[in-house]
Amino acid sequence: MKPVYLILVLHLYFLPFVTAQNSDSSISIPKINLSSSPDVSSSPDYETDTTTLSSISNNQNVIVKQFDKREMLEKNDIFNMLAKGIFKIEKFNLSQRKDWLFYLIAGMLFLLAVLKQSYSKYYNNLFRLFFKTTFRQAQLKEQVFQAQLPSLLFNLFFFISAGTYLFLLMGYFDVQFVKEKWQQLGICIGLVSAFYLVKMPLLWIMGLVLEVKRTTETYTFIVLLVNKLLGILLVPFIIILAFGNSIMVNVALTLSLLMISGVFIYRMIRSYFPIHQDIKVSKFHFFLYLCAFDITPLLLIYKVLIKFF
Repeated sequence: MKPVYLILVLHLYFLPFVTAQNSDSSISIPKINLSSSPDVSSSPDYETDTTTLSSISNNQNVIVKQFDKREMLEKNDIFNMLAKGIFKIEKFNLSQRKDWLFYLIAGMLFLLAVLKQSYSKYYNNLFRLFFKTTFRQAQLKEQVFQAQLPSLLFNLFFFISAGTYLFLLMGYFDVQFVKEKWQQLGICIGLVSAFYLVKMPLLWIMGLVLEVKRTTETYTFIVLLVNKLLGILLVPFIIILAFGNSIMVNVALTLSLLMISGVFIYRMIRSYFPIHQDIKVSKFHFFLYLCAFDITPLLLIYKVLIKFF
């Protein structure tokens, strides 16, 4: 009897699952009645589409926009492809070597050291006479005036120092007369030398002609004295202009120009009073002389260099 009960229990347990499977398989999918669907051809969108398709098929009233490459290039905001081309020859970026300038400045410092060591008394008298206004000034002036060889050597040093400063000043403002740097340096030193080698004999001749030889000698002595000191004072600025960075160069250039302006103003004041005491010249006539012999020749030299170089 027990097997019969077991079969009956199993039958009752699996009966719901069998019934659910039969009910799922008996679900019918409803059929779509195409006859009852809405008429798509009656909609306005369908009419527009069919009209467009028919016009395209007949090649009527169709605007075909072709691809315009020029218009695309004109609208490009990054590259100006339609502009006129620029012809340019590229050059190699060669770094400028300053070895020769280093040896030049080293030679200047060596020459200054030799002059100071050999003529230390004359060197000290230059600074004393420049700043001293006591009764010993006449005595120092006589000592400096009688030392011919040291005066000549310090004048030569001024030519080299002022010419080198002028060369570096032209390099800062990108003014170039010749291609080679050493040639331009030689031209700058030659210009400074020629200016004073022409000016001093003219002053001596004018002193003889106008019978103011003493006044001319006093003025010439003051000019040469200021030039010698200026050649020495320019050496630190030359070193900075040659090897300093951009900030140091700008500062050194400004300070050097201020110093040169101050020295020349001081030279004009120092030279006016002895001349005024001897020949009673007015300030206006003295200013005309400065314009004729100091300012105008420099402007003429600059004009000639710009025109021919």
